[in-house]
Amino acid sequence: METSEQAPGGCSCEGRSQVPAEDSLRAGINTGLMGASMAIGAAAIARYKPIKLMLFVPGVIALATWWRKFVCARCVYYGRTCSTLLGVWTSKILPRDEERELDRDAMIVDLAFIGLLAAMPLPQVMRNRTLAALYFAALALGSGRVLFLSCPTCANEFCPMKDLHGMVTGS
Repeated sequence: METSEQAPGGCSCEGRSQVPAEDSLRAGINTGLMGASMAIGAAAIARYKPIKLMLFVPGVIALATWWRKFVCARCVYYGRTCSTLLGVWTSKILPRDEERELDRDAMIVDLAFIGLLAAMPLPQVMRNRTLAALYFAALALGSGRVLFLSCPTCANEFCPMKDLHGMVTGS
């Protein structure tokens, strides 16, 4: 959308087209690492407490689909490569939310949802050293890559991850 256009519903898209897209290879690696941590967590749950999959799998599916309407469909990266490729994915499954903009509160809830899903398999992951090592490596690498490589260039200044980046790096 051109910066001078008015979107349906009256939302001004001023500045959206000027936001630089994330490098797609970097975003693909971030997505792969975060997906790997969820897959390893699911494998651990399936091995040690399969009934828990009835909560975990729908949670992961909801995070990657329905929940995106509250975050990615409102983001400046909607339809474009972001730190995790979810901006592109969301544009393929959901229409853009032209009535609301992404804000800090939605980002906090999104990060809490991700944190809850990351914590769910911990008891099962910890029962196997190999699974634990793989899980924590994928989670740390994925989160660290987003924090240190994506946050500095992200246009969402209100994001709590941007605050965390500043606290960790002193910038």
